[in-house]
Amino acid sequence: MSATDVHEERAELRTVDELAAAAGVTVRTVRFYATKGLLPPPLLRGRTGLYDEAHLARLKLVRDLQAKGFTLQAIERFLLRVPAAASPDDVAVFGALLSPWVSDPPEELSRAELDRIAGRTIADDELEGLAATAVVEVLPDGRLRTRAADLELALQWLDVGLPREMLEESHRLIEAATGQLAEDLGALLRRHLLRPYLQGEVPPEERAGLSEVIERLKPLTIQAVMNAMQRGVDRAVRDRVDRA
Repeated sequence: MSATDVHEERAELRTVDELAAAAGVTVRTVRFYATKGLLPPPLLRGRTGLYDEAHLARLKLVRDLQAKGFTLQAIERFLLRVPAAASPDDVAVFGALLSPWVSDPPEELSRAELDRIAGRTIADDELEGLAATAVVEVLPDGRLRTRAADLELALQWLDVGLPREMLEESHRLIEAATGQLAEDLGALLRRHLLRPYLQGEVPPEERAGLSEVIERLKPLTIQAVMNAMQRGVDRAVRDRVDRA
């Protein structure tokens, strides 16, 4: 084997210290994930365990999902569906399917921190309304979990001065409609993208870019839903006026 070949082979394999550094975590974290079954066993070269690009892709996926609020138990259940021999591209596709569609992850805050983000003191009855509409989750220890964008929008709703019962009913209607829509769109995604990918029906030149396609679909789908909602409301108003 030439010196170039040795270098290329070595560049694709990392020690546990090098793997941890590449993923931006500690060696202790890598070993902990491995004991949980979140990483496949290393490749052995003598007594040294070495890790390839697929290990790195999995490690980064676990790290990113934890940062976005997924529990290790949920990540473990999900990774059971990802074959141990999955390539980095395969891991990226699964990661794109599971990664949240919203850009800002939820934050855990104290009551004072919630007021600071809101830019005002949130009254107790307002907090109850935010909790009733799932904008703010009250945790067992009294801390609060929310997304800044959701909080800002919800406070604007409150400022309109509508009855709380109307706000809660609006929330239930929106959640019911979007929940079913999300299930249907997810099934469509799995049927037309994930299933052909797993069954080897996607051409090789398209496989590497599938995770990027899924990520690009997310904002486009959200915008399409918003546009359809606006058109639907306009039609409902026109139909009611025509029947009047």
